[in-house]
Amino acid sequence: MSQVNSYNSRLIYILMFLVAFFWGVAWPVGRILATDLLDYPYSVMFFRYLFAVPVLFGWLWFKEGNVVPLRRDYNYLLLLAFTSVFLYQFGYMFGMQKTAASDASLIIGFNPVSVSILSVLILSHTLTRNGMIGIFLSFVGVVLIFLASPNTDIDFSDRLIGNAYIMFGAFAYAIYVVAMRRYVLLVREDPLSSLATISWVSLIGCFMFVPFVINEAPWDREWNTQEWFLIAYLGVLSTALCYVFFAMGVETIGANKAASFINVVPIFGILSSWLWIGEELGYVQLVSFILIYFGVRLVNQQPSEVIKNSEELADTDV
Repeated sequence: MSQVNSYNSRLIYILMFLVAFFWGVAWPVGRILATDLLDYPYSVMFFRYLFAVPVLFGWLWFKEGNVVPLRRDYNYLLLLAFTSVFLYQFGYMFGMQKTAASDASLIIGFNPVSVSILSVLILSHTLTRNGMIGIFLSFVGVVLIFLASPNTDIDFSDRLIGNAYIMFGAFAYAIYVVAMRRYVLLVREDPLSSLATISWVSLIGCFMFVPFVINEAPWDREWNTQEWFLIAYLGVLSTALCYVFFAMGVETIGANKAASFINVVPIFGILSSWLWIGEELGYVQLVSFILIYFGVRLVNQQPSEVIKNSEELADTDV
């Protein structure tokens, strides 16, 4: 029995390594698609989730059967879809049109800090001294990559705009994380699992792109095999399978160990951008990574959140 557990643990660590790798490589992939398909950003976003949704619902059906949200869940699902799918992808695609993929992979690491700041406003999250130091270190790391990126072949003003889009996407995703935590705290009876939530959120978010896709009229363009392959990579590997692998990791080795693999995503993002699309490597990226990494570690040591007003727990029809 211990041999089976050991095998399963080794397999999970391999899968978690693949999650970090696939998420890291998604940055140069996004850069290629965003710059090659300047007139079709929403189509790329839509097709990405068109690839992801069947995989997610297939795994959901395998694990949990036919899961249909309750009426109480739909307001949350709409908010989660709008922030984690529509707004995040908006920041990702338009940011990738302007800035370097390696820079963006570092900036997105600021996301847990955004979550912590929002948690102070929405949940009863108290920042400790270490938490405030962590926010400061991470902020300095982000400012450093904004101002001193080695990717000087991209115009400075374009990098600033692109980085701002990436920060916007990170903030939108932080809203998603905090809203999801609020849902977990409020809904005590038959809440949706994380797998069911991400599946339905992905489906709803996919439909949000439709009006913009119609405006772009992608059917008037001949899409080549490489473009479909890269979009499928983002949808199947970077979105659907990575979520499934990450969920398996949380179940097997725990949330903290699983989350630790996310910290190395920028390393894969920087290296793959350097090797694949010829972006620059520099000491600034190393310093920025160290600042953000240790800042996030300090922020993640904060106590768990609870809803500020305990009476809200009685009102779960949201």
